This record gives sequence, C-alpha cells and structure tokens, in this order.
Amino acid sequence: MKNQAIVFIGIIVACLMVLGGSSAFAGDELSTAEATMLFSGKTVEGINANKGYSFKAYFDPDGTIRSKYAVGERQGKWRIDNKGRKCVKWEDRDKEQCNIIVDDEGVYKEIKGKEKWQT
Repeated sequence: MKNQAIVFIGIIVACLMVLGGSSAFAGDELSTAEATMLFSGKTVEGINANKGYSFKAYFDPDGTIRSKYAVGERQGKWRIDNKGRKCVKWEDRDKEQCNIIVDDEGVYKEIKGKEKWQT
C-alpha cells in the first residue's frame, strides 16, 4: 500500500445499513491483516453523513488515533479485532465502537452497527 492518505467513505454506508436490512452494494469484508495494513500508520479522510461533517484521522501504529474535525479534535485508542473490524475507544466516550470495513471496488467503507451484512 502506498504511504498516502486513504479516502474513506464511512458513515454514508452505515445509513444504508441502519435503514435497510440488506446492503445495496457489493464488497468484500477485510481480514484482520488487511484492515491492519490499511489503517496502521496512515491518515484517513472520511465523511460522517449522519452529522454532516468531514474529518481526518491518523492511526498511529502504537494504537493511538488522532482525529481533526472542523470544530475540534479528539484522541483515543484503535485496534483491529480478530474479525477484521476497526474498533475505536475515544477518550471522551465510555464504550468502544467496532465496525466492519469493506472494499467496494477500491473504495473502503465502514459499516456501523452491523457485525454481518448481506449483498
């Protein structure tokens, strides 16, 4: 993988998954190794369609995540679990959130709140 920013379309897909029972797109879930390689040491640019903002986040190989938004910054810890899900525990939150990462024809997407999805 090239050492450059990854364009990451996250929560847009999550909206589709929460509202509907199945996915309207095809894609392959990333393995633990693939997801780790995708994020570790990389900067990710993403969009949160639910809340209407974009962000940049750096996934330090030491497990620290630092994210910048138009209205501020936040920090936390990240990891990839044994199912290939990206898990983040923000310093200002009580719970860790784990989401599936899929490769949809070269566009990486995050699916919030679903452990498995259907094509």
